[in-house]
Amino acid sequence: MAKITQLLPNDMDLAETLAGRVNQIRNFRNLTVRDLAKASRMTVARIEDIESGLETWLSAPDRQVLAKALRVEPIMLLEVEYRPPEASEPEELSTVSLAMMEELADAVLHGVRQIPCPRCQTPMNCSAQEAIDLENNHIYLPMAYCPKCPFVLK
Repeated sequence: MAKITQLLPNDMDLAETLAGRVNQIRNFRNLTVRDLAKASRMTVARIEDIESGLETWLSAPDRQVLAKALRVEPIMLLEVEYRPPEASEPEELSTVSLAMMEELADAVLHGVRQIPCPRCQTPMNCSAQEAIDLENNHIYLPMAYCPKCPFVLK
């Protein structure tokens, strides 16, 4: 069986984030976002979310598929993934109410993109992801995170 990976140059400084590394390797392999989406069977929007930093970690199957499409070992992606702790969030960070989260989600779904983080007031990265529910209806899921503090719209 042929090895799927191709070596990257030894002198190549790899990016420290998942977004940066996926973008860097995709460009090194001379792939467009559409090429990578097709090779990984992910949507163009999903690849864009990964490269913009909206997604900071991948499930094991997604990591395997993306690594294969990029022709690298999955560990190269795993080592820069960041999954924020959910259960151990400090009390001072859990001050955002459910009503405020719903307001933020509504704003994202209505196209507002320069929303200040409720914790540190830094402009958040926002997008609405299109999905299909079990009854084949199109639904939109709000996604937002703060690039400065650990706030993520859940």
